[in-house]
Amino acid sequence: MFDLSGFLIWAQELVISFGYIGILFASFIGTASLFLPTYPLSALVAFAVALNLNPVVIALFAGVGSATGETVGFLFGSGSKQVLIKKHNKKIKEVEKLFEKYRAWAVIMFISFMPIVPIDLMGIVSGVIGYDIKKFYIACLVGKTLRYLLIALVVYYGISFASETFGFIY
Repeated sequence: MFDLSGFLIWAQELVISFGYIGILFASFIGTASLFLPTYPLSALVAFAVALNLNPVVIALFAGVGSATGETVGFLFGSGSKQVLIKKHNKKIKEVEKLFEKYRAWAVIMFISFMPIVPIDLMGIVSGVIGYDIKKFYIACLVGKTLRYLLIALVVYYGISFASETFGFIY
């Protein structure tokens, strides 16, 4: 069984010890594991804000780490392309057409932004069909960074508001 709480404690210690680089590394590890539950990176972003780190810089480092981790799924798909083409060539061609029709970069960016949607699967599919890895990475980077920026700013201003309104010390 995977120990989620132990992993979160490890990630928090990484952020305490290394700051933004710790966020980058923990975000990479958290997204590089295909289909394994790791930990909610949103909690790590909120934790980093509570440490009084800059929310914009937190979002940038978490976005880069997460987008880089998502390339693991892409590379897995790319590496298994030849095996899958032999068995599922017709379906792969259909998916390629869907990618072209629905502007895959926008879909990848949106899925990267969403908290629960399985971006791992999208990365594998993108690799299998030979989608441009630079476009995949940039779409993930934008989606992930915007997501973490939203979370970091909500936490930052929420803490500030609560502190001013209710007299909490921050």
